[in-house]
Amino acid sequence: MTNEHFIGIDIGTQSIKLVVAEPNSNNQLPKIIYLAESPAHGFRHGYIVDQEQATESLHTLLQKAEKEFKQKITKARFSIGGIGLSSQYVRTSIEGTKRVNEISSRDVEDVLQKSEDLFTAKYPNKKILHIIPVKYRVDSKDVLGTPIGMYGNTLEIKVIFITILEHHYDAFVSVIEKNNISITDIIASPIADAAGSTTYKQKTQGCMVANIGAETTSVATFENGIITSLDILPIGSNDITNDIALGLQIPLDIADDIKKGINKDYPKRKVDEIIHARIADILELADKHLKKIKKNRLLPAGIIFTGGGSHIENLNEYAKQELRLPSEGFHLTRTSKKSKRTIQVPNQYSIAYGLCISESGHQHFSVGFSFKKVRQTLDYWINQIMP
Repeated sequence: MTNEHFIGIDIGTQSIKLVVAEPNSNNQLPKIIYLAESPAHGFRHGYIVDQEQATESLHTLLQKAEKEFKQKITKARFSIGGIGLSSQYVRTSIEGTKRVNEISSRDVEDVLQKSEDLFTAKYPNKKILHIIPVKYRVDSKDVLGTPIGMYGNTLEIKVIFITILEHHYDAFVSVIEKNNISITDIIASPIADAAGSTTYKQKTQGCMVANIGAETTSVATFENGIITSLDILPIGSNDITNDIALGLQIPLDIADDIKKGINKDYPKRKVDEIIHARIADILELADKHLKKIKKNRLLPAGIIFTGGGSHIENLNEYAKQELRLPSEGFHLTRTSKKSKRTIQVPNQYSIAYGLCISESGHQHFSVGFSFKKVRQTLDYWINQIMP
C-alpha cells in the first residue's frame, strides 16, 4: 500500500469496517477513495470471545478489500473499544529542587511519569492507550497553557488516562498480528470517532459524541479541544431490534428492516413507541454520565450522534427532550468514482474514517502512551490547552 494512502480499520461487535483515504488539497480532510465492510464473529460487547472466529473475520475483510481495491494491505491504524474501555483522572505534583526553580520540559515529563507510575500501581490490569494532560498548576495557581519557563516550587498536573483491559488489548493485537498486518497505531474508538465527526470549535466549546453501535453505545465529552471523559453504555441498536421483534412478534431480520426504515408495513405509532423507549434508556445513561462529571446541560455544542444506530428517525428530537442539549447527526460523504457525484457514506464508517484523519496529521494520538513517548507528544497536548 502506497504511503499516500491512509487506512483505518474499525473492528466492531457486529461488523468490521475499513476505509482508505488519500490526502486532499488545501489542507482539507482526507478524501475517501474506498470503503468496505464485512460481518464480525467472535466478539461480544466489543471484546473478543473467540480468537479463531475473530481472526477469520478480519481475514475475510482484508481479502475482500485487497480484491476490490487491487492493492495489498500491509499496515493500518486500528480503533479499540468495548466494555473494557474507560477513562480516569489522576492528580499529582512534584517539588522543585532548587531555590530559584525554573520549570523545564524535564519537570513536566517527571510529573507525567509520576502520574503514570501512580496509575499503573493502582490498576495493574489496565493498558494505557492515551495520557492527556488537562491542567497544570504552579504553586497552587492555575496555568494557562504550558508551565515551561515559569518559576515556582511546586508543579501540579491533572491527567486523564484512557485505558482498556490488558487482556482485551492483548487478544486484539493477537488477532491483527495473525493476519500479518503492521499496526500503525491503536486508538480509543471515541477519540478516533471525534476526529472525523466534530469540528475544532465543537470540541473547544464543549460537546459529547455518542456512537450507537450494535451492542454498546460509547459516549465521550470534549472541551478545550481535548477529551475529558468517556463511558461505554451496555445498550446498542441490537437492543432496539430485539424490542421491535418482541413487541410486534416478528422475526429479527424483519424487525431490523423496520428499525432502519426499510419496512414500513407495521403500525408506525407502535414502532415509534418501542424505539423511543429504548432510546430513552440510552439517553438516560448518557445523562447520568453528564451528571457524574457535572456537565449536564452545560455543553454548548451539544451532542453529536454517530455509528450505525444514529440513523434512527427523530433521534435528535428525543435527545433534545431528554438531555436539554443541542443535538445533530453526523454526515459523511465521498465522491463516486463512476458518476463523480457526491454520495453519502453510512454512519457506521465514522470511526474508520476518523482513523484516517489521525494518520494524515490533522489529529495526533499515541498508542500505548508511556513515559518513553512523552517527548514526542508533549508539545501537542500543551497546545490543546492553550487559551
